[in-house]
Amino acid sequence: MKYSGLLLASVLPFAMAYEYRVGVGKDETTGRKGMGFDPSVIHPSAGDTIAFEFRSGVHSAVQSSFDNPCVGNGGFNSGVHTVSDDLAVDAPGLPIVRVTVNDTEPLWFFDEAGGLCHQGAVLAVNPTAAQTATIFKENAALPPKPASSSSSPPSTTSTSTSTANDSATRPDSSASGLAVSGWLATAAGVVLGGLFM
Repeated sequence: MKYSGLLLASVLPFAMAYEYRVGVGKDETTGRKGMGFDPSVIHPSAGDTIAFEFRSGVHSAVQSSFDNPCVGNGGFNSGVHTVSDDLAVDAPGLPIVRVTVNDTEPLWFFDEAGGLCHQGAVLAVNPTAAQTATIFKENAALPPKPASSSSSPPSTTSTSTSTANDSATRPDSSASGLAVSGWLATAAGVVLGGLFM
């Protein structure tokens, strides 16, 4: 039984992490189906999870940079998710892709599908006083900047989980500040359940 306490102590930080649910294809102002991310700005801590929930239409969540919001940086890419327009905005069983935040460095995302980024479909994660969500959204409306040969994509691994009815492509990319989440939460639940049986 003395090992149960050690096991619980090692799993507890993961069980206490917060999940930020972000609607992709949901109007932040009205809460209805639409364009963008709802919310479009979040401030997670290390260990928290971002759950991208895909609404009706064709949408994606792609990691970018502050200076070039509408161009993927080789980091996280959810893949394209197509959801029937007949479903309610918060219908059960919508496709979900989860990623865990490794640190509190800023992360930037856009909806690559249908050119929505240039219309303001962007997400700012942990923006700073110098790199604000407002300026990030303004940058998205500008033409893309030429790629810099000195910049390199982030190199931290990430994976995703999705609902059973999700037939979209699974991401297999890397992303700065993001990590594995789905299997870890399941393992923590199994371990915690076994401790109290």
